[in-house]
Amino acid sequence: MYTAFVRSDLFHAGFSCDGQPFIAESYYVIIENEDGRRFRHEARFRSTKRVVDEETGDPCFLDLRDEASAKAEKLAERVNAALTAGRALNGRHWSEDSPAYGSLEYQRRIELQ
Repeated sequence: MYTAFVRSDLFHAGFSCDGQPFIAESYYVIIENEDGRRFRHEARFRSTKRVVDEETGDPCFLDLRDEASAKAEKLAERVNAALTAGRALNGRHWSEDSPAYGSLEYQRRIELQ
């Protein structure tokens, strides 16, 4: 049985007004089975949005972390509800991801190399 949960990665969202890189989080949903095999959902929920300050013309970044993580959590809840009910997931929205570190699936893949 698979279980869904939320993960995040960092991404380069743009440059701040002083030219420095602005790094933010992107949330997504993973499903994982008991052996550590994982699949990642295609939806990404970014924690920021680049906007331009109307007064100065400088770029700035809105903080959308709460909204982004809440959307990802809601998707994980929906996926878990579907899995619990025995419904199949649409494979077009999922791609295989690296197995959980140290899991049986991880060890199997090391043995195959």
